[in-house]
Amino acid sequence: MGLWLQSDGEGLMRTIRGRIFTSLIIVMVCSVLTTVFLFSRLIDGMLMDQARNQLRLQMTKAIDIIEGGDVGDLSTEDLELRFRDRMFYADFFVVDANDKIIAAGDDNKEGQTIHVSMSPRNHFFTLDGQKMMYTHQKLDHGLRIIIYTPMDILKQISGRVLRVSFISIIISFCVIFIVGLWFVWKTTRPLQQLKEAVSKFHPSYRSLGIPEGDTSEIGQLINTFSSMSGRIQKQHQQQIEFLQNVSHELRTPLMSIQGYASAVKDQVVSVELGLNVVTAESERLIEMVDRLLQLTRMETVQEEWKLTEVDVLEMMEHVHQLMAPAAAERHIRTSLDGDALEMAVPAEQIFQVAMNFMQNAVRYASTEVRLTMKEAPGGFCISVDDDGPGVPVHERGSVFDRYYTGQAGITGIGLAICKQIADRLEAVITCSESSLGGARFSFEYTRGDRQG
Repeated sequence: MGLWLQSDGEGLMRTIRGRIFTSLIIVMVCSVLTTVFLFSRLIDGMLMDQARNQLRLQMTKAIDIIEGGDVGDLSTEDLELRFRDRMFYADFFVVDANDKIIAAGDDNKEGQTIHVSMSPRNHFFTLDGQKMMYTHQKLDHGLRIIIYTPMDILKQISGRVLRVSFISIIISFCVIFIVGLWFVWKTTRPLQQLKEAVSKFHPSYRSLGIPEGDTSEIGQLINTFSSMSGRIQKQHQQQIEFLQNVSHELRTPLMSIQGYASAVKDQVVSVELGLNVVTAESERLIEMVDRLLQLTRMETVQEEWKLTEVDVLEMMEHVHQLMAPAAAERHIRTSLDGDALEMAVPAEQIFQVAMNFMQNAVRYASTEVRLTMKEAPGGFCISVDDDGPGVPVHERGSVFDRYYTGQAGITGIGLAICKQIADRLEAVITCSESSLGGARFSFEYTRGDRQG
């Protein structure tokens, strides 16, 4: 079992870490690619706008030079283009109405014919196999001037900016990835510790090495497991104590039966006396086993409890009469106080709660036990008071636990059965201080309560 938990836990941890790592890498790669794509588009757009503006400025400069002289006075050195920290020179040519070049920055192009669209939306043309960005302006006598620059220059500038940006993004990627790895480690480390604690868990171990949980979801999971393990350990300890108590209580009547059977056999005591003792101790054994079976059945089987129309006060009078002989043997005064009340209730279970309360009170009382049945909103409340030592405040929350036994208790089953009945009926069962000085046990049932 432990090996299975360990191997399964390691696989689970690897799965969690793998999923987080994979998700982190996918998100970061997608973010980088998206950032690079959008940034490159942004840089290209900015450079294109800057190039257009500079070409327009150089066009104004070129026209001023031509108007101050003639076309031959214009040269490429007059057309400066600045992009960030680099300077380039634009080129130009002047064409006539037949698209024939009559002047150009490159003398070899003079006399050639070239067609360049005059559309205000078209800013590119191809020259000598290269893509050019241009701007144009009409001159006198049907001439027009075209100033242009190769797109390769813009691509070089864009490439430099993108390389610097890409290096910055990669550095950011590495920093974020390292931070992500640290975050994943911090996230999965408590799970790893919890997995190790689960793989080593055993109800008998006192220390599990469970880490302290915080307010996060994982911390709440750790705290929940810690609380659960504490309850399991407490239940395990109670089972051990219960088995010890039951073994002791079963051993006592069995030893009596064995002893008197041997005494009858050896003719040390009379057969009648031996049979009486054997019968009494056998009945005691049967009663103990029946109560154990009843408690187990109530915890495991969801049987339906029949509702019976009864007078609850008459039921309490019957309980009082049955407990009177046992109280008289211990010189305990008993009394009953209550109001007549007829209603449909699971009579057998209510009767059993009252009997257990009375048996417990008679066992612990010094001189007096008082049984009270009062009508409550929508139902009734049964209370049993005694003048015994009472129940310490710190034990009142545990007195209804399955294996709890007081100083005069036997197996710790009676009150546990009462608690099971109350839970099934959604009734309220409490232990408090009595006005007689001892303990008060109360059971409040309403018509709205349901059966199990």
